[in-house]
Amino acid sequence: MLRFDLHIHSNFSRDGYDSVDTILKRAKEIGLHGIAITDHNTVEGGLVGVERARDLRLDLMVIPGVEVSTAEGHLVALGITKDIPPDLPVDETIKIIKGLGGIVIVPHPFHPFRHGLGYVPKDVDAVEVYNSRSILGYSNERARNAAACMGMSMVAGSDAHTAAMVGYAITEINAKPDVGDVLDAIKAGDTKIRAKKIPLHIFAKQSIRGVPRRMHRFISKHR
Repeated sequence: MLRFDLHIHSNFSRDGYDSVDTILKRAKEIGLHGIAITDHNTVEGGLVGVERARDLRLDLMVIPGVEVSTAEGHLVALGITKDIPPDLPVDETIKIIKGLGGIVIVPHPFHPFRHGLGYVPKDVDAVEVYNSRSILGYSNERARNAAACMGMSMVAGSDAHTAAMVGYAITEINAKPDVGDVLDAIKAGDTKIRAKKIPLHIFAKQSIRGVPRRMHRFISKHR
């Protein structure tokens, strides 16, 4: 079983803080076999991750991906190398991702403050049933119940925005060490969840670090 964190943000996201190199080294240190870098509306972090893992000679698989802002909420695409236009309808976004050869995961679908869709589209390939930043756990429980009722593949993701958060939500995948095989196994539901909540002190530190950015965006928006 390969151990993956499938939902990580680098500093290629406007709310991500650590470099790709720092994230790669953290993932290797804690014994992961691979990660997916899923920055907001850009695949650049994931593509850099693939190159840097090779340059640093790390025995670590990197799946390029993106967390796309659709008109209704967020979707995660794995295994694609091109950006997807934001703010499109959910069904159109899903078709684009699959047309690019990627798989579609609905992240934190029932979290009220994290741009969750509020439902699980029937055409996605997997549901993120454990998100480490869902501190109260209620939204994770709803996601798991929805995935179970629909017979969908289940995955976990830390939703890390700092390197310290990486690895708190692990998806064990029964696959060969090949990106295509890993994606196929996720689609087939050949996965197990090994996860825990991000400690409050790490969560609080990341939240506090984000205050200046949020204030700047608020001020800029209302000038």
